[in-house]
Formats: sequence, structure tokens, C-alpha cells
Amino acid sequence: MKFIIAMKESGMLLREFLSQQELSKKAVKLIKMHGKILVNGQRQTVRYCLRYGDVVELLWPEEVSTMEPYPLALKICYEDENFLVIDKPAGLPSIPTKRYPRNTLANAVVYYYQSQGIKATVHLVNRLDKDTQGLLLIAKNSYAHYLLSRDIKQVRRVYHCVVEGVLTGQGTITAPIIKDKKSVKRLIHPAGKFAVTHYRGLEVSANQSKIECILETGRTHQIRVHLSSINHPLVGDTLYDSIYQESYYLDSIALSFINPFTQRLIEVKKDSKQFEKN
Repeated sequence: MKFIIAMKESGMLLREFLSQQELSKKAVKLIKMHGKILVNGQRQTVRYCLRYGDVVELLWPEEVSTMEPYPLALKICYEDENFLVIDKPAGLPSIPTKRYPRNTLANAVVYYYQSQGIKATVHLVNRLDKDTQGLLLIAKNSYAHYLLSRDIKQVRRVYHCVVEGVLTGQGTITAPIIKDKKSVKRLIHPAGKFAVTHYRGLEVSANQSKIECILETGRTHQIRVHLSSINHPLVGDTLYDSIYQESYYLDSIALSFINPFTQRLIEVKKDSKQFEKN
């Protein structure tokens, strides 16, 4: 990553400048020991006095993933030196777990990195449930991941889904979510974590509705448990009391964030599934 020193930063020690970029002493030490800190292409110590127009470049240590690569073709919607946005298909786990130890999206990203000669590990900024599809944001290094994941509100996520019943207009669900001790299910409970979901009705057909959801928080199963709590579970989401047995449709159709390195707005969108009218 590169920084160009502004007039107001001229005369500042490199150490002070790096701290203003929210790099911890541990991170700076890691780069010094295993990476490189360059100013105008030359190695410098953190005691270097910066001048207007200097180009500061941080070369992070190469990250080596221990995950087994999975040769799956990925649908890449956006990529730069720090971030990657992938359209994840439904049915593919995001990361390895005890239940799904291999052949996940993360394993597929490792394969992609290796095929492209990218020395990086997989840092998911947001996660999607196995049966949820859509846009997933991945950071290519730990610093990029830190800058976005420290406040998930920086990443605007828009979802489309189909729910049971007629749901029109718009509203906000504010209800704390806690993990059920007996299963993978999440519950609405006063002791749970703060969670906010905004929704807006899009289309209605028979006794089903296609709606749009925007998350303020990123709790596991948030949309699923929140909509079920107002008696509109996703069609086919039997974990949250749907009466239908088909696979549910929940799709992350838009994702946007301010690139913390360039301050440029990055917006990624995909087409939503056509709502089948009965």
C-alpha cells in the first residue's frame, strides 16, 4: 500500500505518520521484521523525517495459507490490490468448519490466489450462510481487513429475499439476537447482541412477498431470525418455521464501501432473481 505525504504531514516522523494510519506498534514491528517500509523506493527507519511529496510504501509480509485449495471457478465481481468481491452461490459454505472442513469458498479463493501468484490468505469482511447467495467482500491482507471490519457499518449490504405472507411498505426490526444453546438456531432474547434490519416490500404474489433488506449490524442468521420474529419467515427456511420445504432464497445483491486506501466509493451490484408470480 502507498501513501503520498501531504504538506501538513511534512516534517512528521515516519513513526508518527504510521500511527495516524491506525497501524499498531505490533503491525509496524511485523512489517519492519518480515516486510519492508520504503520511502521513495528506499528502506527507511521509523525515525525518518518525512517531506512533502514523499511516497511511503508498506510491503506486508507474505501470508501463507494452510487451507487446502479447492479448484472451483469463482465469479469475481470486483478486485483491486487489497479487496476482492465474489458472487457466492447458494449451497457453498463460506469458510471451513467441523461440519464442512473443505471445499468452501475460502478454499476456492486460496486456489485462485495460487493460480494468480497472489501471496495472501483469506480475510472475510462479511460472511454469508451456506444456503445464502450473493456478494461477499474479502480483504487480501490483515490491515485491509482491520480497516473495514472494525465497523461493519462501513460496508452497506442490500439483500433480496422471498418471505411468507403479504409484507408491504417498509419498516425496521430492532431485536437482540442470541445463539440457541441447543442448536445452530438463533433466538430473539434481551440478553442477545444488538441487531437492526431495515426492510421494504417490493412485490407480492399470492401469499408470498419479495422484499429488500438492509443491515445495520451483521449477526449470524440476522435477516432470517428477524423476519421470522414478525411472522414472515423466508419461504423454505424450515429452521425458522417456514411451512415450505423448498430451498429458501436470500441473495446479497448489492455491496458498497469506501476504500480506506483511496477514499473512493466502491459499489458492486448483481441482478436479483425474478420473482415467480403465481
